[in-house]
Amino acid sequence: MKKIFLSILTLGATVAVYAQSNQAPANAILVSQTRSGDVVTTRYKIPHNDGKNAEFDMHYAVNRSAIVPAYSDNTQQIAELKEFMEQSKDSTMHISAIHIVGYASPDGNLKQNDTLASQRAQSLYHYAVNTYHPSQKIDTSHKTFSWNDCVAEVEKSDIPQKTMVLAVLQSTNHTEPEKEAALRKMPESWRYLTTNILPKMRYADIEFDYGVDEFVTRTTIVPNTEPAKPVQTTPQPTTTQPEVIVVDEEMGIIVATPRNDYEDGDSKRSQRKARKSDKKAAKGGYEAIYW
Repeated sequence: MKKIFLSILTLGATVAVYAQSNQAPANAILVSQTRSGDVVTTRYKIPHNDGKNAEFDMHYAVNRSAIVPAYSDNTQQIAELKEFMEQSKDSTMHISAIHIVGYASPDGNLKQNDTLASQRAQSLYHYAVNTYHPSQKIDTSHKTFSWNDCVAEVEKSDIPQKTMVLAVLQSTNHTEPEKEAALRKMPESWRYLTTNILPKMRYADIEFDYGVDEFVTRTTIVPNTEPAKPVQTTPQPTTTQPEVIVVDEEMGIIVATPRNDYEDGDSKRSQRKARKSDKKAAKGGYEAIYW
């Protein structure tokens, strides 16, 4: 029995992707962008129109083409189909195609089986259209199984006279009616076929090709650009020592000392300077001025 191939994702779910680059995917649509400190968070929506598949089966009684909810597991399949169609209303989900195929088991008249398979496809088509009103076009087809299509199920079963049954099913020298006649001559094997294998081949399935938009979050480290800070100049400490200028002269060394480092009221020092000045002037030597 065919089931849903892929679990239906919770629509609108966010897929978080962390990257060192802020390069957006090629078909991404920007949703939002925020910044917190050095971290820039960008959210994109990536549209998807296909890539996923969901399939639901409706089973039918022998020689019947009307959907009976209580038959086989139809109740569960109808509930799952309803849930899927409710989810398809989400704006992030996109159904791209819908296919319906009707099937008939190989027992019975081939022409009647072909008609029965077509009728089963049409019954499911009308159920889907009248119940859910899909906007997408629904294509339909049908198929009648052959006896050779039963081989896989028989091989994994515990059917009586399995070897003989497989030999009949795989024979290339007998027509479909001849194979059925041979199988009916093995009552226990025929009973097993009609109870456990053939009913699974009387169904119609509806298949959806769809896609779900993906939301991707990217984070990028972008350092803050701070303005240049003014250069801080450190004031030089005021010297407490007197500035000394040394000049080599022919008559000796002159030492100049800032005037404010001495007290004008020091009369002895003033008198000593005056006497030295007078002696040099009298000898006609170099005249120096002391502060």
